[in-house]
Amino acid sequence: MLMAAPVRGANDGLPQIASGGRTPYVAVIVWHDVVPAKEVWFDTPLDTFKTQLAAIARGGYHVITLETLRAHLEHGAPLPSKPLALTFDDNGHGIYENAFPLLRSYHYPATMFVHSNFVGTTTHGKRHTTWPQLQEMSHSGIMTIQSLTANHPPDLRQLSDADVVHELTLSRTSLQYHLGHKIYALVYPEDNYDERLERLAAANGYELAFIEDWGSAGDSANLLEIHRYSALTRFAQALTDVAAGHS
Repeated sequence: MLMAAPVRGANDGLPQIASGGRTPYVAVIVWHDVVPAKEVWFDTPLDTFKTQLAAIARGGYHVITLETLRAHLEHGAPLPSKPLALTFDDNGHGIYENAFPLLRSYHYPATMFVHSNFVGTTTHGKRHTTWPQLQEMSHSGIMTIQSLTANHPPDLRQLSDADVVHELTLSRTSLQYHLGHKIYALVYPEDNYDERLERLAAANGYELAFIEDWGSAGDSANLLEIHRYSALTRFAQALTDVAAGHS
């Protein structure tokens, strides 16, 4: 089936959501680490995560892959009813140890955004997943690995164009080398972004980028500024909004 290429806005030059990608309502949800008990404020307790996955199953939601979301937003490819996309940031150890087995048991695909220079290290008391663990998840068909830059600078807006491009290309090159698949999606560290960063990302191999300004992915300003719901504060709202959009 022939599909239109992603539309570029007449004014901003950034790739836009396809007309057929505006509906249905699709929520992208983001977690960070999933651990038995919180280690830092943005962790999700394992029991909470279990309850959340059960709510997704009980509510009849359809969890889609990143590639399915991309085809929908770029080309208007159809989605199942009540669609959700699940994402994780920062490659904390609990994503592999706790979240990944549960996702596999539910057959729920997800995407993990990784700061490539921190793989296998411990930072601020937080252990990060290793390359063998990332490879296992990537090869499972459950978890797609994408970029959260190389060094997770807290505010990319403060960096020069050259330094931003270094962060983006180093991460993409490293992840592709270790994992053997294309890296085309990005998360801006600590949700700090602007139009300059979006343009640099688009010019350096990234087709999608995600933020934490909640709403339907199809209502995003462009493909380099895709809405996500925080699982910490808006998980229930994400499910309610998708169900309301389905009715």
